[in-house]
Amino acid sequence: MVVRRQIVTATMQPQALPRVMTADRYVFSVVQQYAVSTGAGCPASKAANLLVPLLKDWAGQYLLEIHFSGSYAKGTAISLGTDVDIFVSVDCGQPVKEIYWSLFQYCVDHQLHPQVQNVSVGVQSNGLNVDLVPGRRQKGNTTDHTLYKRKKDTWVQTNVAQHIQFVSTSGRADEIRALKIWRERNYLDFPSFYLELTIIEALKHKRSNSPADKVLTALKYLEETFIHGGWLTQPTATT
Repeated sequence: MVVRRQIVTATMQPQALPRVMTADRYVFSVVQQYAVSTGAGCPASKAANLLVPLLKDWAGQYLLEIHFSGSYAKGTAISLGTDVDIFVSVDCGQPVKEIYWSLFQYCVDHQLHPQVQNVSVGVQSNGLNVDLVPGRRQKGNTTDHTLYKRKKDTWVQTNVAQHIQFVSTSGRADEIRALKIWRERNYLDFPSFYLELTIIEALKHKRSNSPADKVLTALKYLEETFIHGGWLTQPTATT
């Protein structure tokens, strides 16, 4: 009887219920799963630090500044496929086409094994893919720059500083990262800057605090508005 009582008592102990995975918790966990570190000493910073002396040597007296651009600067980077973008601002009279190919040749001469891309020169540093974006600052009190577009053999005006500020202050970093993960997992060709603008546009009137609700709203926007000719308001021409 003693043994039986012990068994019955044991079976009557309250059991902890499994934690329910809500939609919001799922979105949060996925975004965290593919998060990247961006602080000092992170892999991206180390990759940039290895390249900065070379970029300074290449630009010489014409160098204005070197800084992160793209997803790392905006806080929207993910580990699935984000390259490290480094913007190199110069002030010189050379055509932007010559500036682009000068940087490419410099990378060749220094055994960086560069890859030609559209507005950037692709190299590897610290095990990461790095896109070097040379830009010539326009005259006057402005942060506008001119870039060379290799694929169409033309130039484009852009403002990287405005791009960074527009996206990083939008308050939509988590939703953007969630949709970037969705893009990569579904092998979609959707340039990051256009995706960022799309998500900001889709959620501009959304007041919900639910991450899942906001992601669903963005997906519905892509299906019902964007794909049928929805337009985007850009802060300036895209890189």
